[in-house]
Amino acid sequence: MKKTIKRLSLFVLISLSSVRLFAQSYYEDSKKTTTKKYYVSFSYGVGSARWNSQFYDAPLYNLDGTVIKYGNLKLQATNPMYKYDFSVCAPVGKVRVGMGVRFEKFSMDKLSLVSSDSSGRSIPDNYLLFTENFWFNEIYALVHVPFSFCAGKPYSLEYDMNAGFYGYNGIRHLNFFGDDQLASTYHASAGFLFAYEVIENIQVFINPEFEYKYFHNNRNESPSVIIHNIYSGIISFGIRGDISKI
Repeated sequence: MKKTIKRLSLFVLISLSSVRLFAQSYYEDSKKTTTKKYYVSFSYGVGSARWNSQFYDAPLYNLDGTVIKYGNLKLQATNPMYKYDFSVCAPVGKVRVGMGVRFEKFSMDKLSLVSSDSSGRSIPDNYLLFTENFWFNEIYALVHVPFSFCAGKPYSLEYDMNAGFYGYNGIRHLNFFGDDQLASTYHASAGFLFAYEVIENIQVFINPEFEYKYFHNNRNESPSVIIHNIYSGIISFGIRGDISKI
């Protein structure tokens, strides 16, 4: 956890310094900076996540280390989530590109064990007590595509996308994410961002988005296979500033 925080903090500092220097240089050397925006953004979001998970030849443990279930399992869960986000971006052509870090807190209380009925449909037929609170820590690249009809207005509407990798910490159930070896952890999201300038160069915004996470444990753990597909709907509220004018 401490190593993760140190690395992410260093990433934030380097990103902020780099974009700020680039923005100042462009602002001083170009006559077209009135249409160029270099943003630093902070936001807080709430949402809900749905899990579709598969365990093949892998145990699902209780908190005391005893096995709850073992074998080929299909699991589902729905849980609330909260996120904190920091990002920086700069204009490239008609879009803005950048990078960011995100911290998401997940809280779970139960899992649904899924089986197939006579027609082959998957149905949850049993609940397992599974109390967890843990964090996902994401690093991502982003693209913002502004809509042209907002040019010159105090408001803006943008289509935003991001993709990257994530880590996790705080998990208490053994083997829920496999062993501590390097796993496949990818995420991507897309949504819309509506911003309004409340004071010069400072905007508040709302950002509804859909996010997908994929997890696959390390292939070296074969024959055990653990796969998580996590689908989240999130709405975020934040503030961003144009640092090219600082």
